Amino acid sequence: MIIQSIIVLGSLGLGFGIFLAYFSKRFEVKKDPKIDDVMKILPGANCGACGYAGCAAYAEAVVTNEDVPVSLCIPGQKAVADKIAKMLGRDVSEKKIQLVAQLKCNGGKDAADKYNYEGIESCKAANLISGGPKSCSYGCMGYGDCVNVCKFGALKIGEKGIPVIDKEKCVACGMCIKECPKRLFRLVPKEKKIHVQCSSKDVAKDVIKACKAGCIGCKACERACPVPEKAVLVKDNLADVVYSRCVMCGKCVEACPRKIIVDERK
Repeated sequence: MIIQSIIVLGSLGLGFGIFLAYFSKRFEVKKDPKIDDVMKILPGANCGACGYAGCAAYAEAVVTNEDVPVSLCIPGQKAVADKIAKMLGRDVSEKKIQLVAQLKCNGGKDAADKYNYEGIESCKAANLISGGPKSCSYGCMGYGDCVNVCKFGALKIGEKGIPVIDKEKCVACGMCIKECPKRLFRLVPKEKKIHVQCSSKDVAKDVIKACKAGCIGCKACERACPVPEKAVLVKDNLADVVYSRCVMCGKCVEACPRKIIVDERK
């Protein structure tokens, strides 16, 4: 009886195996070999800067859909775009303005603490406790979540206790933007060198109490800007640079009493 059961079960297993093997081949979705070829060209960072889940997703999209540009790989830049275009017989789309990450905070040690945080050294964890230990609710906490997520070594914590960006290593993948719970990073044109390093929208008296390096919305920068349409504007108590208008004259840098507008050329 046991032997018969084994024979029956074995026969059923063999039959199902043959059945599945046949139909797996019969209905197999053929994968374009060019997808693997594109994968070999891509840097394999899986940063998501191209707008897809990773290199594999982008490789499949660019091979199977001609509307997907070959130049979306930001880490690979033009070299990778040229190789993909040559392999697929496509034209390289016009290169976009090169972007880099910029941190909109210069507080760090200049920003007062409202309590002594002794928890997990993570910005996301600290942010769960009353918005973090800094008196400025907009300010960088400096625990380095952004540094840990950067796959290109473009970030490190500097002497002031806030991230410092290596503009030559930054590929504008946007991972730091996604990781920062305070949303302090943004992508700006690499050719532009004048930036507002503050994110606080608090009124002046509260900013002065919380941070030595915070914008007080005095509009001195706006008044000093010689551009007719104004390349520096103050809105919600916070100055910001309109990069498309900025001629990098440096007048706003000189006018700022709090020195929160910086000129990277200096």
